[in-house]
Amino acid sequence: MLGRAGRRESLAALNAAYDAGITFFDTARSYGYGACEGLLGEFLQGFRRDTVVICTKFGIVPGDANGWKNRIKPLARAVLSVAPRLRAVVRKQAASQFNPGQFSVETLKSSFETSLRELGTEYVDILLMHSPPLSALHQDDLLEAMGRLVEQGKVHIAGASVEGEVISPMLSAPPSPLTVAQFALNPFSVGLTAQTAPAASSLLLIANHPFGGAEGIVQCRMEIDRMRQDPTLPQSLREKFDSRDETLLPDLVLNCILNGTGISVVIPSMLQPKHLKTNVQAVDRCRFSPPELDVIRSRFARLNVATSR
Repeated sequence: MLGRAGRRESLAALNAAYDAGITFFDTARSYGYGACEGLLGEFLQGFRRDTVVICTKFGIVPGDANGWKNRIKPLARAVLSVAPRLRAVVRKQAASQFNPGQFSVETLKSSFETSLRELGTEYVDILLMHSPPLSALHQDDLLEAMGRLVEQGKVHIAGASVEGEVISPMLSAPPSPLTVAQFALNPFSVGLTAQTAPAASSLLLIANHPFGGAEGIVQCRMEIDRMRQDPTLPQSLREKFDSRDETLLPDLVLNCILNGTGISVVIPSMLQPKHLKTNVQAVDRCRFSPPELDVIRSRFARLNVATSR
């Protein structure tokens, strides 16, 4: 929202999501160049607060939301629509507008106060550190400050949105008061579910980037084709791999992540309304049985393809 999608598209997406039964809204102080929380807050004013779950983050500080770079976003979107190969250049320029690694107690306080104001709420359901280094998970003053927010009722549960080498330590030994872990999980990193299942007894687990980006989608479709042609797999399973079915990919990916893994929430990026609809349909009506999903996960776990973002 307010990145590759403009204000009108973003509000339409929020309405479509809520109408489809989605009530978990994940945002951050830095999303939408600092403007995403405000848009979400505006949208949520029409709903009872206890009917939605708001998850936001701190630790990446956005630049000036009113600066000239922010004002040319519509132009950047237009350029990408006709010249998608320039996306890497645009991303590099966009990244320069953020200041990551901000995990002081002072930044936590100012960022969180801004989040409450922008979201138009007196509390958030989930507050996460945003891409912290491992050292931040052992920063006593910061952990104590997050714990006080929980004690005061301003945050219901706290945790960390982690990447790379920080994922395993967060899953195996989360420091108090952190009881939520968000991280990238897709079919090519599905071996991580060996850790997520036991970790779910003490952590709320949220998976993001489930398709592994554009490269992950291509690789996933290739592996589906290989499985469809593999005579060692049960015929009943192979018959379900219909490449003409647009709902096959989200069905396989989302249910491999959610079913029997300890993951409670999955957050895919959706750039078209039809993506949202097929994702919801996939979770509501999975074509694969739990044993079949185990077979699929084992196949992907053997692949040494790094598509996690």
